[in-house]
Amino acid sequence: MIGMVAAWIYCGSGSEVDANGTQSLLRDRGAIWCSPPGLRPWPATPQPAELLWLVWREADFVPDVLLLGGGRIQQAPRRLFGTNLLWTNPDAPGLRAAAVRLGYEGPTSMSFLRLQPVVLPTGLPPLQIGGVNYGLNLASPDQIAALSAVMPIG
Repeated sequence: MIGMVAAWIYCGSGSEVDANGTQSLLRDRGAIWCSPPGLRPWPATPQPAELLWLVWREADFVPDVLLLGGGRIQQAPRRLFGTNLLWTNPDAPGLRAAAVRLGYEGPTSMSFLRLQPVVLPTGLPPLQIGGVNYGLNLASPDQIAALSAVMPIG
Protein backbone atom coordinates (compact mmCIF):
# COMPACT_ATOMS: atom_id res chain seq x y z
CA MET A 1 0.00 0.00 0.00
CA ILE A 2 1.73 3.14 -1.16
CA GLY A 3 1.68 6.04 1.27
CA MET A 4 0.38 4.02 4.22
CA VAL A 5 1.38 1.02 6.29
CA ALA A 6 -0.02 -2.27 5.05
CA ALA A 7 -2.13 -4.56 7.21
CA TRP A 8 -2.71 -8.26 6.74
CA ILE A 9 -5.25 -11.00 7.28
CA TYR A 10 -4.21 -14.61 7.65
CA CYS A 11 -7.11 -16.98 6.99
CA GLY A 12 -6.78 -20.44 8.40
CA SER A 13 -8.80 -23.55 7.64
CA GLY A 14 -8.11 -27.22 7.57
CA SER A 15 -9.05 -30.70 8.44
CA GLU A 16 -6.12 -31.34 10.80
CA VAL A 17 -6.45 -28.34 13.12
CA ASP A 18 -9.64 -26.46 13.98
CA ALA A 19 -10.23 -22.82 14.91
CA ASN A 20 -9.64 -23.50 18.62
CA GLY A 21 -6.30 -25.19 17.94
CA THR A 22 -5.25 -22.39 15.61
CA GLN A 23 -6.17 -19.79 18.22
CA SER A 24 -4.39 -21.83 20.90
CA LEU A 25 -1.10 -21.69 18.96
CA LEU A 26 -1.47 -17.91 18.67
CA ARG A 27 -2.43 -17.47 22.33
CA ASP A 28 0.21 -19.81 23.81
CA ARG A 29 3.11 -19.31 21.38
CA GLY A 30 2.32 -16.05 19.57
CA ALA A 31 2.52 -18.00 16.32
CA ILE A 32 0.56 -18.73 13.16
CA TRP A 33 1.52 -21.62 10.90
CA CYS A 34 2.45 -20.10 7.54
CA SER A 35 3.92 -21.72 4.46
CA PRO A 36 6.85 -19.95 2.79
CA PRO A 37 6.14 -17.63 -0.15
CA GLY A 38 7.90 -20.08 -2.48
CA LEU A 39 5.42 -22.82 -1.55
CA ARG A 40 2.23 -20.76 -1.39
CA PRO A 41 2.83 -17.31 -2.96
CA TRP A 42 2.16 -14.29 -0.79
CA PRO A 43 0.21 -11.38 -2.32
CA ALA A 44 2.96 -8.92 -1.30
CA THR A 45 5.76 -8.76 1.26
CA PRO A 46 4.79 -7.95 4.84
CA GLN A 47 7.13 -5.84 6.93
CA PRO A 48 7.95 -6.26 10.62
CA ALA A 49 5.53 -4.45 12.96
CA GLU A 50 2.66 -4.40 10.45
CA LEU A 51 -0.77 -5.41 11.74
CA LEU A 52 -2.11 -8.90 11.13
CA TRP A 53 -5.49 -10.37 12.04
CA LEU A 54 -5.95 -14.15 12.20
CA VAL A 55 -9.31 -15.39 10.98
CA TRP A 56 -10.80 -18.82 10.33
CA ARG A 57 -13.18 -19.98 7.62
CA GLU A 58 -14.76 -23.43 7.72
CA ALA A 59 -15.38 -23.75 3.97
CA ASP A 60 -15.21 -21.77 0.72
CA PHE A 61 -18.97 -21.27 0.53
CA VAL A 62 -19.28 -19.88 4.09
CA PRO A 63 -19.45 -16.06 3.96
CA ASP A 64 -18.48 -15.51 7.60
CA VAL A 65 -15.03 -15.78 9.10
CA LEU A 66 -14.25 -16.18 12.78
CA LEU A 67 -11.87 -13.64 14.28
CA LEU A 68 -9.27 -15.56 16.29
CA GLY A 69 -6.79 -12.84 17.21
CA GLY A 70 -4.02 -10.68 15.88
CA GLY A 71 -0.97 -8.63 16.60
CA ARG A 72 2.05 -7.06 14.98
CA ILE A 73 4.31 -9.17 12.79
CA GLN A 74 7.70 -9.90 14.35
CA GLN A 75 10.91 -10.05 12.39
CA ALA A 76 12.61 -13.45 12.57
CA PRO A 77 16.21 -13.66 13.82
CA ARG A 78 17.42 -14.90 10.44
CA ARG A 79 16.44 -14.89 6.80
CA LEU A 80 14.80 -18.14 5.63
CA PHE A 81 12.77 -19.07 2.56
CA GLY A 82 13.43 -15.67 0.99
CA THR A 83 11.97 -13.65 3.87
CA ASN A 84 12.95 -12.31 7.29
CA LEU A 85 9.52 -13.06 8.79
CA LEU A 86 9.29 -16.84 9.07
CA TRP A 87 10.32 -18.58 12.26
CA THR A 88 11.26 -22.25 12.55
CA ASN A 89 11.97 -24.42 15.57
CA PRO A 90 15.66 -23.39 15.90
CA ASP A 91 14.49 -19.77 16.22
CA ALA A 92 11.73 -20.58 18.73
CA PRO A 93 12.52 -23.91 20.42
CA GLY A 94 9.43 -25.98 21.15
CA LEU A 95 7.26 -24.16 18.61
CA ARG A 96 7.10 -27.05 16.14
CA ALA A 97 6.37 -29.58 18.91
CA ALA A 98 3.53 -27.38 20.21
CA ALA A 99 2.09 -27.17 16.69
CA VAL A 100 2.36 -30.94 16.16
CA ARG A 101 0.55 -31.57 19.48
CA LEU A 102 -2.32 -29.48 18.12
CA GLY A 103 -2.45 -31.54 14.90
CA TYR A 104 -0.29 -29.53 12.50
CA GLU A 105 1.77 -31.62 10.12
CA GLY A 106 4.87 -30.72 8.20
CA PRO A 107 8.60 -31.12 7.88
CA THR A 108 11.09 -30.20 10.58
CA SER A 109 11.42 -26.87 8.76
CA MET A 110 7.73 -26.05 9.40
CA SER A 111 7.46 -22.24 9.42
CA PHE A 112 5.44 -19.71 11.37
CA LEU A 113 4.69 -16.02 11.57
CA ARG A 114 5.06 -14.63 15.08
CA LEU A 115 3.02 -11.77 16.48
CA GLN A 116 3.73 -9.46 19.40
CA PRO A 117 1.77 -8.34 21.27
CA VAL A 118 -0.93 -10.97 20.79
CA VAL A 119 -4.44 -9.56 20.97
CA LEU A 120 -7.39 -11.94 21.41
CA PRO A 121 -11.08 -11.18 20.94
CA THR A 122 -13.75 -11.93 23.47
CA GLY A 123 -15.23 -15.18 22.14
CA LEU A 124 -14.93 -16.05 18.46
CA PRO A 125 -16.94 -13.29 16.79
CA PRO A 126 -18.16 -14.10 13.26
CA LEU A 127 -17.54 -11.36 10.71
CA GLN A 128 -18.55 -10.81 7.13
CA ILE A 129 -15.51 -9.13 5.61
CA GLY A 130 -15.48 -10.78 2.17
CA GLY A 131 -12.60 -11.18 -0.24
CA VAL A 132 -10.46 -13.27 2.09
CA ASN A 133 -8.58 -16.21 0.60
CA TYR A 134 -6.95 -18.97 2.61
CA GLY A 135 -3.46 -18.05 3.76
CA LEU A 136 -1.95 -14.58 3.76
CA ASN A 137 -4.02 -11.67 2.41
CA LEU A 138 -3.30 -7.98 2.05
CA ALA A 139 -6.14 -6.28 3.94
CA SER A 140 -8.25 -3.67 2.18
CA PRO A 141 -9.18 -0.39 3.92
CA ASP A 142 -12.76 -1.69 4.43
CA GLN A 143 -11.48 -4.92 5.97
CA ILE A 144 -9.09 -3.00 8.24
CA ALA A 145 -11.95 -0.79 9.41
CA ALA A 146 -14.24 -3.76 10.11
CA LEU A 147 -11.57 -5.73 11.97
CA SER A 148 -10.32 -2.71 13.94
CA ALA A 149 -13.89 -1.94 15.05
CA VAL A 150 -14.22 -5.41 16.60
CA MET A 151 -10.65 -5.94 17.81
CA PRO A 152 -8.17 -3.05 17.58
CA ILE A 153 -4.48 -3.93 17.62
CA GLY A 154 -2.24 -1.39 19.33
